[in-house]
Amino acid sequence: MQSIIHPINEPNREIMAYSSKKHIKTKKPWALTANRFICFIDIMGFKNMVMRNSHAEIYKLLLTLSKLRTIAEEEFSFDNQKDSLKSVSFSDSIIIFTKDDSIDCFEAITSASNFLFSKAMEFEIPMKGALAHGELSINITSQVFFGQPLIDAYLLEEEIAFYGIVVHDTLEKFLNNNSLEIEAEFLGLYIECSAHFKSGKINHIMLNWLNFLKPQAGLSKRDIALSLMKKQREKTSGGPRKYIDNTISIINEME
Repeated sequence: MQSIIHPINEPNREIMAYSSKKHIKTKKPWALTANRFICFIDIMGFKNMVMRNSHAEIYKLLLTLSKLRTIAEEEFSFDNQKDSLKSVSFSDSIIIFTKDDSIDCFEAITSASNFLFSKAMEFEIPMKGALAHGELSINITSQVFFGQPLIDAYLLEEEIAFYGIVVHDTLEKFLNNNSLEIEAEFLGLYIECSAHFKSGKINHIMLNWLNFLKPQAGLSKRDIALSLMKKQREKTSGGPRKYIDNTISIINEME
């Protein structure tokens, strides 16, 4: 059986250029309830992976994703305690959330979500997800996560019919209200495209994950992304292929 796991390399320097580690702040405790940013991500085809691979292979896959989450938390948290981002996983779902809704935290979750998604795609683990903003209660010790933005992100993710991470209107409002304070390099990680939803094509802001792909000599990021879709097509048949076709359409629009 061909392994579905790829070795994890350290994040390349181009990716790290987007990190907001330049900010050095005094550590503040996490409030139980606060306005935060949240990204809800779902692993596509997880049930099929479980059926077609051994228990050990699936465990390795989840361990790979766990290591990627750790890298994202450590590299993109902005303060000297690496404390502005946290993430959890439940079977085939991953949730990333921030300490508060400061500009720093927005930049942190933007980079972390983009990094995690693009690296997973490079490892041939397709995903889809949504980013939202609002009041969220978090108790990591008791594993309690509750709030409207979690519901918003989950429901929007359910509607998506392609591989990508889209922006809920709560976060879009934050973007519009704070665009002058957000650094251009982070605004540039978002793009509005004709997104494919189960109800049809709708213009939506989404993360441009092509920005975080590992450079390859002689290939554009569009070429790299399309080659990843070709690999997905080689192991997908029937209805699920619509996600690949839809993603190809968006990749072409992004570039």
